[in-house]
Amino acid sequence: MFDDKEYFMFDLYGTLVDIRTDESQPILWTSMARYMSLKGASYNDDELRLEYGRLCEKETLDLIKKMRRGKHKLEANDVEIDLLDVFKGLYDKRGVKVTKQELNDTAVMFRSISTVKLRLFDGAKELLTELRRRGKKVFLFSNAQSCFTVPELKALGIYDCFDGVMISSDLKVKKPSLAFYEAALDGKNPSSCVMIGNDEFADIRGAMGAGMDACYIQTEQSPSFPISLPSPRINALREITE
Repeated sequence: MFDDKEYFMFDLYGTLVDIRTDESQPILWTSMARYMSLKGASYNDDELRLEYGRLCEKETLDLIKKMRRGKHKLEANDVEIDLLDVFKGLYDKRGVKVTKQELNDTAVMFRSISTVKLRLFDGAKELLTELRRRGKKVFLFSNAQSCFTVPELKALGIYDCFDGVMISSDLKVKKPSLAFYEAALDGKNPSSCVMIGNDEFADIRGAMGAGMDACYIQTEQSPSFPISLPSPRINALREITE
């Protein structure tokens, strides 16, 4: 399938990786408040949760204003903040200076506590490896936080399976925005690319709107169950190379 394509772009969460997170669980905010207090930034769980939400909203509004100066008309659901800026704001609020490594450690702590399940879907690593064996270039196109995703890719053993990792928090825009696809493609000819993902709009219609081919895979994490699609549909990752 798609033997004529040079570049294979994959969504991550819900496509290659089976994940469930829960940021509403009280233990997350209790544990993070304790962790940050040990760093000198004293919060209780309610204070931390509320300030985190406030900073996320502020960062989003600031980013929208900045990104609207470009050629694309972007709304709140088109942009992606970097949560490292939010964690830095939480420390700044308490007058605590931290290093980049400490910010990354804070993000990893936050993600590890809020993660309920994290595993590769069957055949994910084997597919990526086989595509590269066949001379294809393999890229990750993900709506995600780099500070969360890169450590998870390494922990799952697939970070080195990609020729490039394009993450929305780095690009400041997210799928299905055309701005994301243009930035992530980075000059590649869209007609030589195919996007594989489990989201009808972010992965399939977004990619096709950017001139790419696409392939839909239904998983338990798919946000919708489309009846009809303008692209092929597969039931398992292994079908890509069959």
